[in-house]
Amino acid sequence: MGDLVRAAAVDADVLVVDDRSTDSSREIAAANGARVLQAACPGYDGALDTGLRKAFADGYVWVVTMDGDGEHDPALVARFREILQQGSPLVCGVRRRPQRVAEYIVAALGRMLFGTKDLLCGMKGYSRPVLERHFDSGAALAINMAPVIGWRRAGGAFVEVAVTGTPRKDRPRFARALDANRTILMAFCRATVQARPRRKAVGR
Repeated sequence: MGDLVRAAAVDADVLVVDDRSTDSSREIAAANGARVLQAACPGYDGALDTGLRKAFADGYVWVVTMDGDGEHDPALVARFREILQQGSPLVCGVRRRPQRVAEYIVAALGRMLFGTKDLLCGMKGYSRPVLERHFDSGAALAINMAPVIGWRRAGGAFVEVAVTGTPRKDRPRFARALDANRTILMAFCRATVQARPRRKAVGR
């Protein structure tokens, strides 16, 4: 955690959202210069929503989301920042390959419906217009897919960047794997239904 925070801090202010961790991650993040928040709601989306809303409220013009387990190389923050500062409203990370059956399905549907390669990559770059549109929609984050789906449904421009890092190594049991796949598919369906455009998006 400390190395990740220090590396990301070279190119951005770092905000870490603590999702009720039981180890010393919170203290390590703070000791290495991160602002640490407590997630308003438990779970991935709860933590992410807390961070995005805080950054938006604080007036940041762009936000890059990334996981705290090393799956996303923090050195890529500089590339995301560069693209956003050049005027692209949305930057989507693309991993080498999906990790679950449901992720392959969502990737295929994302390409077909929205022109994206990897909706489920957790590393994304959002401008204020993208976040504002998402917040206005009232849609749940849906594993960080809803802001992208809403923006693309409205015809918003975006750029994709290959994302590297340390692949996840967990191997859940069969029942847990089924639950994870079911959760991913349900989140995609929910985001596709809920993230409807309320006004025309602004491109680059």
